[in-house]
Amino acid sequence: MEFMFILPGALLAPVIHEFTKAVTSTVQGDPTPRSRGFLTFNIIKYVEPLGFIIMVLLGGFGWGQPVPTASLHYKNRRRATVITYVTPMLVNLLLGIGAIIALSLWVGVPLNAFLFVRREFILAFEWDMMLILKLALYGFAQCSILLALFNLIPVHPLAMSKIIQPFAKPDTLVKLNHYEKTMQFVLVFMLAFGFIGRVLGPVWIHILGAVWLY
Repeated sequence: MEFMFILPGALLAPVIHEFTKAVTSTVQGDPTPRSRGFLTFNIIKYVEPLGFIIMVLLGGFGWGQPVPTASLHYKNRRRATVITYVTPMLVNLLLGIGAIIALSLWVGVPLNAFLFVRREFILAFEWDMMLILKLALYGFAQCSILLALFNLIPVHPLAMSKIIQPFAKPDTLVKLNHYEKTMQFVLVFMLAFGFIGRVLGPVWIHILGAVWLY
């Protein structure tokens, strides 16, 4: 039943991430997102089915349809690449933190009390629209923050894999490209067996506790 409250966040968080990337790259002179049809408010364009399903099932770890960018159009390739790929992570993180703060003000109780009510409601599930909206907002915060953290992993198509490219030596880039599929397989394996969650999950919980206002 918990996946129902993750659905809105699993849809919106990657869309916001990829749309931000498209806008940021375009502003810095890259025509690729626009020419490939990604500078749009059509959210379906940014949804990647497998990444969406994984995010729903794993409660925040996943990805959207990667927006294509071309760094050759940037005046300063290193700086612009960092800005293009760090900005979406920051937007996800800040929106997630904002959602937590808003939720804590809305419910007006300590975090432990809210988490207890959330757990009991998910187990029993009675129709309560206000509580459903609160849990959906919690799910959005969870997906947004975990997506930002997840993109710190340097594996394609995640953001950090693009950030390190302008700083890597040519032979390093060749090795990364050669082992790309293997690294993706390892990443999916670690996701499926919970290794990523065990590392990044506590970070999410720490952020949640740190910004909750009660």
